[in-house]
Amino acid sequence: MAILEGTHIIHTVQHGDTLYSLAVRYESDVDLIVKANALYPPFTENYLIYPGSQLVIPKKDLDRSVTLYAIVQGETLYSIGRLIHARADLLAGMNDTIQNPHFVYPFQQVIIPAVIYEIEEGDSLSSIAGSLGVSLQTILNANRYRMSISPDLIYEGTHLIVPTPSSKNIVVFEPRPGSLFSDGSLITGLARAFEANVLYSVKDDTDRIISRERYTTAALAGPAYGPFMVSVPFDERPRSETGELWVYTRSAKDGEINDLVKVKVRFSGN
Repeated sequence: MAILEGTHIIHTVQHGDTLYSLAVRYESDVDLIVKANALYPPFTENYLIYPGSQLVIPKKDLDRSVTLYAIVQGETLYSIGRLIHARADLLAGMNDTIQNPHFVYPFQQVIIPAVIYEIEEGDSLSSIAGSLGVSLQTILNANRYRMSISPDLIYEGTHLIVPTPSSKNIVVFEPRPGSLFSDGSLITGLARAFEANVLYSVKDDTDRIISRERYTTAALAGPAYGPFMVSVPFDERPRSETGELWVYTRSAKDGEINDLVKVKVRFSGN
């Protein structure tokens, strides 16, 4: 899998921006930005950028693995959420710097539920979507302002924005979509849950329950968002190479599953 480590910033090109000024601002490198965004024919002339298009800018030094979105004038958490298939409430809960979800400002960098995938030889957007368990339309929407991403033509080395599965009240950080998952692997995420109870289970593609339903407790109870982390024991051996992790809550009224987040995983050693 080609999901990248490190910090990446999604920047919307403004009048007056140059690759050099962006490299300085975001502690990156011009050549890194060019490669990550395929800034060459047939998408554009070499090193040419256009106002309104979006770039994925990798920080030169490996830092924490996080995807940041640089806000531009007129954007809201709602409009950003529509782009990356995430709820505004969740975006506010993910960012301690946001005190009022109705107020964000230009150049503010906010954490978003997304990973960056480096396109490999032989990839297509459809094959990437299938391997990560994220819909093709979701990926296309997240990259709609990228010059170098189209349904029919992508290049090896280009960085692709891939939204991670989330609901209004839950986002899963680990495992990342399509990653290896085995007995004892960790789940980490953020949840807004009644009495802070977060449930999880794992099944393979034959619908065999690999890890039965268990619960963990987030650090904060609703209405706040609280981080959670838990190690997942396997009760059965997987019969297929891939499966799904389910993270969710249940209704206190009728036990119905709420806020279900499904993450596609690969099993090792089965």
